[in-house]
Amino acid sequence: MKKYILIFLFSISALHSQCESDFIDINGLCFHEGDLSIIQKMIDNSYQSGIDLGCEDWDNYCGSPNPYMDSIDSWFWKIIDGENFYFSNGNGVVEPLELGLQEWQDGRLTSIMCGAYIYCQLSGPIPEEIINLNEIQTFRFEMNYLSGFVPESICELGSDHNDYLEFDLSGNKLCPPYPECIGNPDFWYQDTSLCNEIGDINLDYLINILDVIILISYILDFDNLDYQELVIADVNGDSSLDVLDVVNLVNLILN
Repeated sequence: MKKYILIFLFSISALHSQCESDFIDINGLCFHEGDLSIIQKMIDNSYQSGIDLGCEDWDNYCGSPNPYMDSIDSWFWKIIDGENFYFSNGNGVVEPLELGLQEWQDGRLTSIMCGAYIYCQLSGPIPEEIINLNEIQTFRFEMNYLSGFVPESICELGSDHNDYLEFDLSGNKLCPPYPECIGNPDFWYQDTSLCNEIGDINLDYLINILDVIILISYILDFDNLDYQELVIADVNGDSSLDVLDVVNLVNLILN
């Protein structure tokens, strides 16, 4: 228990530290708000996914995200400018600085590992804002329950996408098509059994006139679509939605 007291009881001078614009003070340390917001988005997506992991009331390790991340007894350290810290506070909610193993340098996230043997148990889609982790070097989320489509912007992360020690999304439920920078057959595996076909816009595992109606509404409201909606509706794969997608979708139905 002493280690947790030492972590959070900073000196008065530390509590009054000033962080630069776009950074937030947490326990006397400065963290980039954008980096924290992306971790928060992955946590939110997990809580909102509604995934059923068959949890029992007595199992404190079962849930998405893993509720043990929040336990004051958790071992998931965070390395901040070369020093180890523990942020778990036991308030019943997994927060960004409690998730997995992280490394921060000068207030920026450089490494996050939530993969095998760390058991973050994340679910839901990867946020397209992932591109804003522009100081990241290690990005590992293998063996979680992540689903949906992988944003193309993930290719712009600073990790080596062919080195599973730096970048790994294998063992999830992510759906094709995958960005060109990933999919190395040596370690890339996904459970695609619940994936929907491109064109199945209402996600009912059928492609019919209902999907055409939704596609037309998407075309009229293109600017308000998120990445997941755009990919499932982009029938001809040209990264835009227009009448050509409608024609291709109708042909899929007729054939």
